[in-house]
Formats: sequence, structure tokens, C-alpha cells
Amino acid sequence: MNQILYEDVASKKQVDIKNIIRFFSIAMIVFGVITIGFGTYGIIKLVQRQGPVSTNPPSIETSVVNSNYVRIAVTHDKPIDKITYSWNNGEEVTISGRNSKFKEELIEMPEGRNVLNVWVTDNIGIQGSYTNTYDSRNSEIDIDEPIIDLSTAGSKIHIIATDENEIAYITYRWNEEEETKIEPTDDNKKIETDVDVIKGENTLTVVAVDAYNNMATKTKICDVKTKPTIHMPRQNREYLTIYVTDDVGLDYVEYELNGKKYKWISQQENEKECEYRIDLELGDNYIIINARNKEGIDATTFYGKCTYSLD
Repeated sequence: MNQILYEDVASKKQVDIKNIIRFFSIAMIVFGVITIGFGTYGIIKLVQRQGPVSTNPPSIETSVVNSNYVRIAVTHDKPIDKITYSWNNGEEVTISGRNSKFKEELIEMPEGRNVLNVWVTDNIGIQGSYTNTYDSRNSEIDIDEPIIDLSTAGSKIHIIATDENEIAYITYRWNEEEETKIEPTDDNKKIETDVDVIKGENTLTVVAVDAYNNMATKTKICDVKTKPTIHMPRQNREYLTIYVTDDVGLDYVEYELNGKKYKWISQQENEKECEYRIDLELGDNYIIINARNKEGIDATTFYGKCTYSLD
């Protein structure tokens, strides 16, 4: 009797141990599924937040310079990591792109007929390639660069690009902004256009390419200084309101009313506007207003006369 009771108890213990193992196994599986689910959700959310990545390859252009050199010009919508080139599948030379979106390099051309291979890699690993054949002995090929002339006319820069044979196109851009491309219309040896000047200090880069892929580049730094602007609307016969603005920031505004001088001085670092009320005296009032911005440039002095009467 005692023997039978002992076997039943042992059997029950074995069943309990199996149940416990089964419970923990199921719990671990459920925990693993939940963990994978959260990890996958996090990856999906990360990709959604980052958005689509541009996969456009870099743009590569070359041109012959003085029959002995080739200019490599690379433009891209992302920072350029490096430029690699080789002549005739020989030794590769790598140049740092310095994370710029535009990079030029002048390389020496070997004598005779040669094949140039160029590879460009951006900062996320997207690569563009270019291959062209050059012959330094071919005297019939046009090797002269286009000529670029830049001149300032008021608030515009006048661009003239010419080539003795045929000009293909020009591009221009401010700083690192997107390029604008212009092709010839009636005259295939000349392109002429005007570009609006941007306020402040900015760099204009103009590239001209002829029909033989010769390229010329010219830059111009434009530092456009702005003057303060004075507005004085007559809103009431008893007083005048001075309203002065400047894109850079105002330093002070001073005015003289019937020989008495007054001055407003900016108390803020980048204060771009000032509004001031001037009470008039009975009879004729003579007023002089001047203003200066943070760059030390004065506005065109305002001279005026207004009459205050009780009639």
C-alpha cells in the first residue's frame, strides 16, 4: 500500500515539472514575438521619419584646356565625398570632394590618344561614372574655352558668354543653390542674359560650355549694401509719424524739427524697424530726418515742410 502511494506522488511531481517547463517555453516564445514586433515597428518608424533618399547619381562633365589638360567638373544634389580618375585603366588617383556640391579639378593629359575614366561617390555611397577619349595630337579639335564677361548694371549682373565656333550652353548659380541653364537662341556663338542681384554678400558662379565640351568658369562676389528707408505718412494734422526700416538692422534715427534735434538709438541687436511720433507746432514746420544701419550706411536724408493750423 505504501509503495503504491509513493509512485503516485512521484508521478504527479513529474507532471508538474513538465507543465512548468511548458509554461515557461510558451512565455519565452510570446516574449520573443513581442520583442521582434516592437523592433520591427521601430525600424519602420525610423524609415518613415527619414523619408525617401535621393538616388540621383552625380553629374560629371569634362573639357579640354590648352590641349594638354582636362577639366573635370562635378555637380550633385548631395555632398561629394571623392572623385577618382584613371588614364587608360591605369593607376587610379583619388581627390577629396570636401563635401561640396560642386567640385572642379584640372588634370594633365598624357600624350597621344588616351581614355579617361572618372568615378564620383557622394556622402551616402551613390556613384556616378564617366568615360571619354582624348587625343592630344588632334589639332582639328577646338581647344579654346568660351569667354565669359560679367558686369554690374544697377540691381542686375549682365552675363555675356561667347565662343569663336559654337557655344552649347551656360549655367549660373548663387552660392550653393540650384543651377539655372540657358541655351543659345538666334546666335549660336553668344549667350546674353541678366541676373537679379541678391542683397548681402553672395557669390555668383557662371559656367560656359562650347560645342566641343570646352568649359570656362567665372565667379563674382557681390556685396550689396542696403540703405535705411524712411517713410513719413501724414496721418494727423497735429503730428507726423516717422517709420524707418532696414534689412540689415538700424543703428539710429535722428531728426530735426524747427532747429531742435532729436535722436533715437536702437537698444536691440537686430532691430530692423523704428516708428516714432513727432508732434507739430502751430504754423510751418521744417523737418530733416536721417538714419544709419548697423553697417554704417546712411539713408538718403529726408527734407520736408508741413503746416499745422487750427482752421
